[in-house]
Parts: sequence; C-alpha cells; structure tokens
Amino acid sequence: MSALASLKSFVVERQALLMASLSSLALRVAGLVSTFALGVTLARMLGPAGYGIYGLVITVVALVMNVALLGTPQLAVRELSIRDARGEWADLKRLTIRFPVAVTAASLILAGGAAALMLVWRDQMTGEQLAAGLLGAALMPAMALTMLLAAELRGLAMIVKGQLIDNFARPGLSFVFTLGIVLGGVPLGPAGAIGIQLTVAVAAVALSLWWVWKALPEPARHAGPGTARIQWLSSALPLGVVDALRQLDGAYGVILMGWLASDVDLGVFRVAVACGTLVNMPLTIAHVVFAPTITRLFEFDRRDELQTLLSAASGAMVFVLSLAVLASWTIGRPLIIFVFGHAYADAWLPLFLISVAQLIWTFFGMGPILLAMCQGERHLTKIYAVAEGAAILAAVPLIRSYGAAGAAAAQMVSAALIGFLSWRYARKVLGLELTFLPLLRAFRRAPMRGSEAPERS
Repeated sequence: MSALASLKSFVVERQALLMASLSSLALRVAGLVSTFALGVTLARMLGPAGYGIYGLVITVVALVMNVALLGTPQLAVRELSIRDARGEWADLKRLTIRFPVAVTAASLILAGGAAALMLVWRDQMTGEQLAAGLLGAALMPAMALTMLLAAELRGLAMIVKGQLIDNFARPGLSFVFTLGIVLGGVPLGPAGAIGIQLTVAVAAVALSLWWVWKALPEPARHAGPGTARIQWLSSALPLGVVDALRQLDGAYGVILMGWLASDVDLGVFRVAVACGTLVNMPLTIAHVVFAPTITRLFEFDRRDELQTLLSAASGAMVFVLSLAVLASWTIGRPLIIFVFGHAYADAWLPLFLISVAQLIWTFFGMGPILLAMCQGERHLTKIYAVAEGAAILAAVPLIRSYGAAGAAAAQMVSAALIGFLSWRYARKVLGLELTFLPLLRAFRRAPMRGSEAPERS
C-alpha cells in the first residue's frame, strides 16, 4: 500500500484527530507569521543595535524557559489524558496543580538567579541592556506557565484552546500592541518591547488558568487530595533534556554572537535567524502533519508504507528547500532590504548559509521526529548533545573570523551531525532509510512505458 493510501486510511479512521491536528497546524502557521511580523516591526523600530539586544534577551529567555519547564508539557499531555480516561479524578486534579507549582518554583529560581547575576555585572552593561534583561527575567516564568497550561488543556482534550493561547494569541497580541504603539509615534526601546510581551504573557497565564479549571471534569474539581504517589519527575527530566537541547540548537548562535560580536552584528544575525524560521516552515508543517502517521505505521509494523512515506517526505522537502536556497542566494539581499531596511542588508549571507544548513537537514529526512515517535528518545538526546557540542566548538572561531556568517556556518555542522546520526540509527536499529534515495532507485529500476517485452501467445 502506498503512503497516499496510508494517509487516506488515517483520514477515515481518525477524522476527529485529523481535524484537531489541522486546526493546530493552522494556529501554528498563524503564530509563525505573527512572530515574523512582530520581528519585522521591531527590527525597523529598534534598529540593528536595539534589535540585537532584544533578540539576545528573548533567545536566552526561551532557552532558560525550557530548562524551567522540566519536560512537563509533553508529560502533562500524556498523564492528564490517561487519568481523565481512567476516571482517576483525585490524581487528575493533583497533577493539574502540581505541574504548574513545580514549573513556577523552578522558573522563579532561575529568573531570580539571572536577575542577580545581571545586577552583579551591571557595571558591564548599558542601562538599556540591564532594563531589557531584568524584564526578560520576569517574562520567563510567565512564558513557561503559558506553555505548560496550554499542554494541560491539550491533555484535557481541549486541543484548539491548548494551541490558541501559546501558539497564536500571545505572539499575535504582542504584534498588535507593538504596531499600535509604533503607529502612535511612541518611542520604543528593547525594554519596552519586552515589557509589552510580559503584559500579554501575564494575561495569557490568567486566562489559561481559568480555562484549565473549567476543563476539569466536575468529579475532579470536587475530588480530595488522593493518596497514591505519582512519580512524574523521573519521566519528565529526560523529556526536558531533549527539549532544552532542541532549543539550544537554535539559540547558541545568537548567544555566542551576543558574547563575541557587537550589538549591530547581533541584530543583523537575528534578522537572518528570523527569516530562516520562515524558510523552515515547510519542515515544521511536515513534522506536524506526518508525526501521527509515522507513529501509527511504526506501531502496526507497516514498514513498507512507513518507508514510502519517509522517502516521499524527504524528496518533497529537499525540493522545497532547494528552491529556498536558490532564492536566498539570488534575491535574498533585495528582499531583506525591502522588508527590514537597508541596515540589515548584510543578513542575506547568514540567511543563505542557514538555508543551506536546513537543506542538509532535510536531505536526511525526518530523522529526529522518527526517533521521537518510535522509542528512540534516549538516542536522540545523545545525538543532540554531540551535535550541539561540536557546533558550539566550531562557532567560536568562525564568529571571531566571519561574524554573523560564521555563526550561520556553524549551524551546518549541527544540521549535518543531527541528520547523519539520525539516519545511521534509523538504518541500523529500525531498518529504515530516511532519505529519498530509495525512490530514485525504484524509479531507475522501473521499466519505461512501452518498453516491456511483448507477451508471448
């Protein structure tokens, strides 16, 4: 059976789940567009130096937030859905409360530590850098709670609401408020831009808490404290490590640029990263759409269909990313000048290199998502650790020599290692080929129409 037939079967058998997935995909795409629009507005308003400060703070906030989450979002979706299905109301209520308490405590400790370090080193920072950093420390717990509560809503079968706040409403409202302030002629610096996001995030936490409480079944709301011990931390920490390493993959370049380069060069690189996120959207969409199908085909040992799907996805993504690489080389510079302004013209070369890195990633197919969906989480953690370590070691001398282009080139190292090591694991352990090469071999072996030998009578 072909991959297309597999997808058709999936539609028939899981129509409700597919509709929820498509709604989630639409919200995710809308959120990416809103985030990009916010980045364009701030880049033009703040200039390269101010946008560099803003980008560094937001990148560090996202990285530390993933540490503070302790892997709870994925675990919350799993555990709450299980407790809800089993009718274990006391445990359901207890987990719904304990996850946010743990994340709040962890995020406040990390945010307090970050604020203390900034105050100790305030003599080495400008006033704008210090103000933006302190507001970023306050933003981190709010963003962490928003992400966790969205996961709890998904675990309680509120799929759309669980995507709406974190994926779309928070970046969308931040963009609307920022645009309103800019059009109103009010001066805005990096600290003000982060302050807007902090306000929106606090409102998102309040609304999410209300939605989670309303989503709890009536028996769970009135259930007692329960007596059974729930050992969730041992399961959450490995998931948290993988999430932190994934976040580090997109963050180390910005952090090292903030350490080794000027604020202007950092702002230029941040624009390249923002454009790279938009270029990478087809890969993000493919992961969201095909992840459930990959899990299903693997669980039911339908290897031929899974192989066809993996190879077809790799071929399609390589084709799309090849066009993106060509576009970034030929029209990248004028497009960046048109959208962001002439001050960011030098972002075209880092963007080209980031696009090449993504093309390398797509050549090896959907390796990381395959390992995550097919019980390869521990090996995936090792892969990310090796790849990120090598890329960071390469990034330091590259940034010193070539600036933003060097930081982008280092991403090719991590992309190649993650892709190759995932491909190697899939071939040796799972017996699957991640690239589109099997399709090419099948095409070459297939006889041309009309070339078959005539049938003997």
